[in-house]
Amino acid sequence: MKEYIAKTLFGLEAVLEKELKQLGAKHTIILNRAVGFKAEKETIYKIHLWSSLALRVIEPIYKFKANDTDELYKRILEVDWSMIMNIEDTFKIDSVVSSSFFTHSQFAGLRMKDAICDFWREETGKRPNIDVRKPTFTFVLHIWQDEVQLAIDLTGEPLFKRRYRTQTNEAPLNEVLASGLIELSSWDKKMPFIDGMCGSGTIVIEALMKATNCAPSIERKNYAFMFHPDFDSKLWYKLLDEAKEIRENEYPNIKGIDKDERIVNEAKDNFVRAGFKPIFHLEHNNFFRYTPKEKEGVIIMNPPYDVRLKSSDINKLYKDIGDHLKKNFKGWTAYILSGNVEARKHIGLKPSEKIKLFNGKIECRLLRFEMF
Repeated sequence: MKEYIAKTLFGLEAVLEKELKQLGAKHTIILNRAVGFKAEKETIYKIHLWSSLALRVIEPIYKFKANDTDELYKRILEVDWSMIMNIEDTFKIDSVVSSSFFTHSQFAGLRMKDAICDFWREETGKRPNIDVRKPTFTFVLHIWQDEVQLAIDLTGEPLFKRRYRTQTNEAPLNEVLASGLIELSSWDKKMPFIDGMCGSGTIVIEALMKATNCAPSIERKNYAFMFHPDFDSKLWYKLLDEAKEIRENEYPNIKGIDKDERIVNEAKDNFVRAGFKPIFHLEHNNFFRYTPKEKEGVIIMNPPYDVRLKSSDINKLYKDIGDHLKKNFKGWTAYILSGNVEARKHIGLKPSEKIKLFNGKIECRLLRFEMF
């Protein structure tokens, strides 16, 4: 087993840890916006195929302290890069820097590139090539103050890009965040589920994937680990075939509602691309005119915050949401994600739970309401 780190969004660390354990990860530990764990190669492949909550997976290879670029270069040059890559391999550097010692992330990345190339020049008289588009290895340089971590990115393009979303509204919800809202809710994948203001349908599609045992990244073709010399294609395609076989064809009562006919029509493409029939799960309707027939269920909503999507009267909108839930959703459990502190006060219901999350850079709260 090797050590890895799965990155995620703030507030989703605990549900990601649970998901990773279910996929076979061992010795997990919750970090800041990440989960550390140990795993074998098969588990890493399963995580890339099945995780709905991870953004990417990296493999740490070296840690040290440095407080200037000269020391950074020297320490990276000391790494035996022949144990990690070959001279024929191409690479690129992704830098994440938050430090008073290193004020320019691109320059820090450039020094790492120089150190790797100089290592190979000393060893072989040649230097490996840089390839920013399809490198054999993407190395991650992470610096926090004087703490430096070097890692290999196993994922490439982040896992929230599921390949089904081609049409979005003005404030699209990240697929990982949408999945996280569902995992943080009390929905059991069987009871009725509604998104009352579904926009491009991301929350609904993520719910359908969970209910039908559909691997979130089943349509994805390429990952960074596929370019590595130790890629086991036979094992990967075996796991991919198994994922396709166990996908279920029974669709529970899951529905998205939106009043904007243009957005609903655009969302239909996303449903079709994800393998679902929008006629069964997408409805052009005004949430305030919709009354569920079922006596219980879960409703998750991400109404406008008056930041990216504007509202003529945001406080009235939230008051109307609370009133409609009280009157027409008795027996249901409602979850509202909001980044507007003042508007949340006008819902008129006392939340039984508040969970801090971020939608992009907007600090939000996921509020839970029991509709007795």
